[in-house]
Amino acid sequence: MLARGGLSVPGAIGVSAGWVTAVLDRHRIPNGFPFVIDDDGTTTGCDRLNRYLLDAWGQNAFDLGSMRRFHVYHLARLLRFVRRYRAGQAAADAGVTVQEWLAGHGEPKLDLTDATRADLNAYRESRAAFVQQQSWKTEAGCLSGFFRYATETGWIDTDPVSRWAGRNTFAGRAVENRTIRFLTEGQLRLFLNVGLRGDAPADAATAPAYPERDYSFGLVLAATGLRREEGALLLAAEIPVPERMPAGGVWPFTRYGKGARPRTVYTTAELSGAIDLYRSTEREAIVRAAQPRLRGLHRDGDLVVVDKVAVDTHGVRLDIAGRAMLAERLDDERRAHAVWVRDDGTIEPLALFLGRGGLPLSVKYWNAVFTDADARARAVVHDDRPPAYLKVTPHVMRHSFAVRMLSALMREGRDRAGNPYHLLANPVLTVMQLLGHASVETTQKYLFAAERYSVELPAALRSLLAGSIGHTSADAGQTSEPDCRDETAEDL
Repeated sequence: MLARGGLSVPGAIGVSAGWVTAVLDRHRIPNGFPFVIDDDGTTTGCDRLNRYLLDAWGQNAFDLGSMRRFHVYHLARLLRFVRRYRAGQAAADAGVTVQEWLAGHGEPKLDLTDATRADLNAYRESRAAFVQQQSWKTEAGCLSGFFRYATETGWIDTDPVSRWAGRNTFAGRAVENRTIRFLTEGQLRLFLNVGLRGDAPADAATAPAYPERDYSFGLVLAATGLRREEGALLLAAEIPVPERMPAGGVWPFTRYGKGARPRTVYTTAELSGAIDLYRSTEREAIVRAAQPRLRGLHRDGDLVVVDKVAVDTHGVRLDIAGRAMLAERLDDERRAHAVWVRDDGTIEPLALFLGRGGLPLSVKYWNAVFTDADARARAVVHDDRPPAYLKVTPHVMRHSFAVRMLSALMREGRDRAGNPYHLLANPVLTVMQLLGHASVETTQKYLFAAERYSVELPAALRSLLAGSIGHTSADAGQTSEPDCRDETAEDL
């Protein structure tokens, strides 16, 4: 199967790009949409899956990035499994191998609506060896959504998803007492400076190629709670340069995250100042060096050219092809390819964090950056090295933000009224909104860590970040590190 917009589904075969484009154009599928095509170029066996995606798109149920990275991936993988699973059953009945049966009959042309409860339960068992329970619950929710929709629309008579007394047993039991991965204040500073920036003396071969960029990326995640995908596609205008920060020192912008849920993200003057060196040095050098490639992409029509970028009290506004829009409405595909042309003719990407070719880096690349940084941080002899059981990933920065912010708000409540919850807004609900969680239960899983986290933190976001970049003296040497061994999935 293949899907439009550069997405390939497991099991796809190689075909010409022109042929695929012709098929998709014939079905009037917009560019970038995850439309699934069988290996032989037909769509009959994928009809219900594609109609589900198109209906979801038409009703604004999911954003395009979520559909491409998540929904179509899991649904198409299930469809491939069901077909091979049925082929295996038929081969067993015929007394031949699966390969022999497939060679003689081809893959069964089943659609997702042909899946039975037995098929789904077999798929669940096959996935158990590859994903943690919480990750499976997220995937199962995606699959269950399709079959609930198929039942409601009359495509199938009975929902094949296993349920008992109203509980989705297909997704499995709830995970209790999950622990949270986070870094204490000292550990965070060491990881940012030694791990990502490479400040400690080290072999030149292991030094980061762009230390200020990598440091700035990690700091942004730790200071805002953005997910790695959101941070990777952050626009430069969404964190104003220091001289354009508001008088209060805090700048909010809106970001649409998982489930197309909007949330307000707060950046501070301290964060803007801390990443300004990257903007003016490494980022500018990358933009200059990437001009030949960017001009080639421009000629080929592969860039989204923005005529104007304006920042006002309503947020970041963009003019694209004569139409004004808020930057928050840009999907991930356009964020990754959006540029504007300076007065001197320089093509500048709108994204803040750029790779050598001038466009944003992939999540896979950032994962590799953090793997190298984790090794550098562990190579130094220091009390604030990350604990042995904790591999520091981009998602650990988000967890660290959640625990530290929740701890700061709870401390403020104690200072004001002797009760951590006696604030104008409940700390858990505040952090829930900052992280963009759909359920308060997800945020509450940080509570045990926050209550045991004794670092001295002022409640204000500005002081929170100042501690991370070493601008205060009160935050040194005052942490007590709880035992927070990791069992947490990457979807918090």
